[in-house]
Amino acid sequence: MAPSIYGHKDIKTAIACSLFGGVPKDVNGKHSIRGDINVLLLGDPGTAKSQILKYAEKTANRAVFATGQGASAVGLTASVRKDPITREWTLEGGALVLADKGTCLIDEFDKMNDQDRTSIHEAMEQQSISVSKAGIVTSLQARCSIIAAANPTTGRYNSTLPLSQNVNLTEPILSRFDILCVVRDLVNPEGDERLASFVIDSHMRSHPSQTEDLEDDEQEQEIEDDDEMIEDTPLKKTKQTRKQKISQLNKQRENEISPISQELLIKYIKYAKTKVQPKLHQMDMDKVAKVYADLRKESITTGSFPITVRHLESILRIAEAFAKMRLSDFVSQNDLNRAIKTPYICRYA
Repeated sequence: MAPSIYGHKDIKTAIACSLFGGVPKDVNGKHSIRGDINVLLLGDPGTAKSQILKYAEKTANRAVFATGQGASAVGLTASVRKDPITREWTLEGGALVLADKGTCLIDEFDKMNDQDRTSIHEAMEQQSISVSKAGIVTSLQARCSIIAAANPTTGRYNSTLPLSQNVNLTEPILSRFDILCVVRDLVNPEGDERLASFVIDSHMRSHPSQTEDLEDDEQEQEIEDDDEMIEDTPLKKTKQTRKQKISQLNKQRENEISPISQELLIKYIKYAKTKVQPKLHQMDMDKVAKVYADLRKESITTGSFPITVRHLESILRIAEAFAKMRLSDFVSQNDLNRAIKTPYICRYA
């Protein structure tokens, strides 16, 4: 995941869980439980939050990228407006509606307007948007996972304050995120040196002068071939074309930083998301119940973050996502242990 971005292993794990997703459930056709995993990246500026969102946009099967304030007049949910030509009321869907059965990536999530802030509660949990305006009463489907990035209220994350005071979001919205990742820009001479070396290597590897050299070589080769065709009989071109050389060079660059090709990864995610539906078979329910009880007790004593039943469902969804990564039909004990560890580390880091 995101091989061109240095570090952030926990965040890449969270993004992978969101792209694979869990298993949606329908109880007797009356109560639906979402299977999509919502992720919030909260942290200091300059920590590659927007770059991770852009990578997820290119990797997800169906993705819509929006910002908290720049999502047009429709916003993130839906709106009703009067058509200027026909003078009739029309219903327009926002970013969450357009990303149905896909992924919605929202940058500057903390800078939403008040209208989207109140209506996004239903979209994130029930995955539907109810509209009742100007005689139009309807419900739109918004079955998508949300990967959002937000900045702290003071510009930088203050570790002395709890999470709810570091971000300009209400507790109902925060509780609807399955994984909360806190990204901090800490000063570490060794880590900063490795990061600088990684960035410099990335710039040198992707410099456009290499493609320009290929263009010059291709032009020289065409001139030589033309001279040979004039002097002798037409010869077959044995040299590779310019496009093949550029694609080979790009593949070589990708192999230097990525263990598998990104095209194969996209197909793998799409196959696992559509074909694999792991079951919770012989799960250690006592362990999950004990973890949930301990988290509730810790949240009351510290008063930092409220733990609700949504977090218990988040653990099950993340465990199903880890099982999907293995293309397994059943959730193993190891998947459950990783699911318990993932949100706990990211929430309280």
